[in-house]
Amino acid sequence: MESCRWELFRYALPLKEPLRMLGQVLNERRGLILRLIEISRESSTADNFGEGEIAPLPGLHPEYLSQAESQIREYLSANLKPTPRSEALFGSVRFGLDMALRTLLQSQQQSAGRNYMSAENGINKKQIPVNGLTSASGKKLELECQQLQDAGFKTIKIKVGRQTVQEDIERVKSARKILADDISLRLDANRAWEWEEALEFAHAIKDCRIEYCEEPLSEFQKLEELHQQTEIPLALDETLWHNPNSQTLPKKGIRTLILKPGIIGAWENIKFWTAYAEQNELDVVLSSSFESGLSLHWLAYTSAKLLSKQPAAGLDTGKCFAHDLIDPPFTLTNGNYVFPETWPTANHNYLHKIAEGNTRIATENDV
Repeated sequence: MESCRWELFRYALPLKEPLRMLGQVLNERRGLILRLIEISRESSTADNFGEGEIAPLPGLHPEYLSQAESQIREYLSANLKPTPRSEALFGSVRFGLDMALRTLLQSQQQSAGRNYMSAENGINKKQIPVNGLTSASGKKLELECQQLQDAGFKTIKIKVGRQTVQEDIERVKSARKILADDISLRLDANRAWEWEEALEFAHAIKDCRIEYCEEPLSEFQKLEELHQQTEIPLALDETLWHNPNSQTLPKKGIRTLILKPGIIGAWENIKFWTAYAEQNELDVVLSSSFESGLSLHWLAYTSAKLLSKQPAAGLDTGKCFAHDLIDPPFTLTNGNYVFPETWPTANHNYLHKIAEGNTRIATENDV
């Protein structure tokens, strides 16, 4: 273990448009940035540092931001060796702590001349594909689908379950007509429907050639039966954090696991689910929880590092912000995220320091 300083910051990023999700309406995205700073033994000055984001999303995470802030303050002030493996920590706190620890290691390696996107670091990718995202309706949906297709996205995801079933059926059919045959279409219902609604929807879109529909049912126990009756391909998302027992998960009809590290927690949790997916011949898609570009970059890196097969990641949420936490902002090019030469860090102009202190830092073997 090594000595380090920690600093905790608040941020608030304005959204271009109000975000309506799971019964919540947000005009800004609020969160915390944890910075872990290595103290040089020779000069006792700040040297390498890592940053992690703690940003529970109202309506999605079980914890509130105020609870996460209190927990990380108490945890670090106790001068414990920081480790994200404690199950007593909220998922958002485990994620941010793990991210800060691992990006500190990246900073140390980069100072030693080791590029973070090198084969030596176990990565041979310069970019990863990302799915385009839309929740629009009517003419706006048609326009956004065309724009995403023209922008080079090969996978597009549509949010469903927020309107009537019939309206969603028409939205999916309309999108499929616009999108070329080589464009993969994903749907995400966020557990919006009861059995009869999901059954009606699945039968109606049978010819729309979707890649999968995420969580169409409020009761995950009926997903296998839904697939048996309709042949709709399915993906698990909320089920993985509401019912994390892999032994009781549905299997028939499940094509993909959607992993949200900001909820599931630390690196080791992601490795557990990727191993489960490999054993069961499932794809894995890493997805954001509407975090800033700082976390979007970390999620892209995690995807490149841990996944041998690279389906389009769910990282197209950065476009929702009026400005990003990092400068230059997290940007997609031709439907891909191209990794920058150097690791991005948070812009101090958007941060407000609320606490700081000293602690001991885990070494690479500890993490």
